[in-house]
Amino acid sequence: MGRNSIDDVRKPQILEHFRAVINEEGFHKASIARVARRMGVSPNLLVHYFKSKDAMVLELFDLLMVEYFEFVGAATAGENPGEHRIKTMLKAMFGMGVNKQLLTEKCFYALYYIGLSNKQISQRMEQVYDKRSRELATEIRSAMDNGEINPADPEKMTALVMALFEGFSFMANMRTDSNYFEEFGEYFYEKAWALLKIGDTAVA
Repeated sequence: MGRNSIDDVRKPQILEHFRAVINEEGFHKASIARVARRMGVSPNLLVHYFKSKDAMVLELFDLLMVEYFEFVGAATAGENPGEHRIKTMLKAMFGMGVNKQLLTEKCFYALYYIGLSNKQISQRMEQVYDKRSRELATEIRSAMDNGEINPADPEKMTALVMALFEGFSFMANMRTDSNYFEEFGEYFYEKAWALLKIGDTAVA
């Protein structure tokens, strides 16, 4: 395979190959040398764009999060606030659409693991979690204003639904049964909506 010139190599292309190596072989094997070998280029070309593997990790995380929020945004675009819009958001969260592909990627959870010890990734994750929580809380308050749901504490209900989402996506990736998303995605979505509909005022 011939060597590509530096003008033929771009950051998005490098990140997609980096992503593929993580998904196929695991994070520990996703070195700059291995990514370069996969692309048929010199490692020096990759270093021209990314000074280190850590730099690639940060930009890959940002790329994945852009994809996630673009999907959720596209799913709810054009819908008025209220029951239908929040249901659409919940469906997106629980993998009922192309979001399933992102939520089942090894690199998505490899970055979660890295965040336990990498302060930069951890800070990015906190920002993403806060953004996602704010968006969900906004939808919950809109549905409350419309009289469609009745949680006593929107912030706590947001945290509960987010925890349900995190648990669902984690379990889906820990199981070898590839049908988990199909079998349980709709179930978790329905239970999340039921929690919002009933509200925590029903619990004495």
